[in-house]
Amino acid sequence: MEVNKKNIIYYLKRTYKYAKKDKKYLYFFLILCIIMCFIEILSPLIAAKKIIALTSGFWEQLFLMILATFGIEILRNIIHFMSSKYSLKYYFAVKKNIQNDVAKETLKIKTAILNKNSSGVFIERITNDVNTLADIFTLMTDYGTYLITAIGIFISMFFLNKLIFGLYFVFILILFFLQKYAGEKVNQKRKIEKAKGDKSSGFISELVRGVKDIKILNAETSFLNRAGEIIDERNHSFYDTRYTRYMFRLIIGSISDCLDFLIMVVGLYYILKGQLSVATMIVIINYRSNIMSISGEVENFIDTVKTFSLASERIFDVIDGNNYSKEVFGEEKLLKATGQIEFKNVFFHYDDNEEVLKNVSFTIKSNETVSFVGKSGSGKTTIFNLIAKLYETEKGEVLLDGIPINNLDKDSIRGNLSIISQNPYIFNMSIRDNLKIIKEDLSEEEMILACKRASLHDFVMSLKDGYDTVVGESGITLSGGERQRLAIARALVLKTKIILFDEATSALDNETQKEIQKSIANMQGEYTILIIAHRLSTVINSDRLILIDDGQVKGMGTHEELLKTNKIYKKLYELELKKDK
Repeated sequence: MEVNKKNIIYYLKRTYKYAKKDKKYLYFFLILCIIMCFIEILSPLIAAKKIIALTSGFWEQLFLMILATFGIEILRNIIHFMSSKYSLKYYFAVKKNIQNDVAKETLKIKTAILNKNSSGVFIERITNDVNTLADIFTLMTDYGTYLITAIGIFISMFFLNKLIFGLYFVFILILFFLQKYAGEKVNQKRKIEKAKGDKSSGFISELVRGVKDIKILNAETSFLNRAGEIIDERNHSFYDTRYTRYMFRLIIGSISDCLDFLIMVVGLYYILKGQLSVATMIVIINYRSNIMSISGEVENFIDTVKTFSLASERIFDVIDGNNYSKEVFGEEKLLKATGQIEFKNVFFHYDDNEEVLKNVSFTIKSNETVSFVGKSGSGKTTIFNLIAKLYETEKGEVLLDGIPINNLDKDSIRGNLSIISQNPYIFNMSIRDNLKIIKEDLSEEEMILACKRASLHDFVMSLKDGYDTVVGESGITLSGGERQRLAIARALVLKTKIILFDEATSALDNETQKEIQKSIANMQGEYTILIIAHRLSTVINSDRLILIDDGQVKGMGTHEELLKTNKIYKKLYELELKKDK
């Protein structure tokens, strides 16, 4: 990948915005690096004088040089410790700021886009790529100070011996262009490695989260085989990148060895001719590593810039929504909804599939309890997704309190409704934290009341740690019914005007179903309640039923009205009665 200078400057400016708040740590680090420059220049000179004093028997001078070396080394250690301290403080502060922003912007990505991409795509960006951005300024400062030191020493070499200076100059040019070429090759392979890393992280994430189903399906072998293939792909890509880097290091190392040989031969020649003193040759030898590090540090600098450019591109793709479209909301505010919902001639389809909803229209009054019934796949859950603006209509519009939801801001829509889904995601934290994460100032009384209304409190109190019981990833330690009751409690904690039950009682036993139905009955008249029914018998007491069939509204009315007037509903109800016998 050819590095675009304008892009690099643009990315650096954007990254620095995350660093402004903690820039004092960077300034401290920079000052310490400058002090280290002087130490690196002085050390070889003192080392040379120490050797001359030792070989010449100048014991007093030798003692002073030993004392100076001791002082410099103590100072070097202190500076190294302090610079590491400030570097770490700066790194973690910047990392936190960037990770928070990437996580925030990831949550804004359209649901359809998130469903298309593996979770590994976003995990890699929030972890590994953010590390690269957080490191960039301290690394550039490091390389900058090393280069300034090395270039200063290199210039002084001109005055020590012009031929040796010329040899160094030619070899550094050769190494620079070779390292530049090597950097481009390595970066091409690193880009492939990143893509393989996304794929691997995503699959491993799926494997861990789906471990229960993998066991039940007895699919361990096939999953492990597939995991092995994906891990092999990533490892091969990782190996290919490192192999290319090591191959170029071998070539560059061999060229450096040739230079060392030539320098020693030329130095010996000048010493024998009396045109170069032993002391000067010692200084030249001591400076050798600093001078030779010029090309190495330039290589590292270029490599760091390219890695930074790649990581920046991936991160700002998420932040800016270049390849990941973001949800778009309006600016109109609706602080407290009355709960009226209306669909006007709504059409919708997922990707290239057939239309899921076809010219759907209905109105739900404030505080009304309405149940959506129909065969699986008829479009009921899609209606809920459109109300929550997780997806957008293809044609027609959805209105909340008479206002098109496309005109409303996010909080006006999602701050006024709760969805209790069939398979709710429970966070790997305590029951208390699962409730407090959606309402930070939740009181103990509110929490207990919500759990009682969700028929969960008695179960929680039977646990050893009560509300402080950690439920595991996705609530793995809870049964399906317990997870859904916890999700219901979370919705009740929010006290939103609109509550959507997306087959939320489907995994509950009959007794618990009745408890939840009691809770719903207690809320009737106070909230707008929409229910997707798993069983018709659980919703016959709703104010109204809306029958959805093949993406269309095929009937509306009470249970008794639909039984009398709607053949599709009557057939569904009779089939359910047969199953129950």
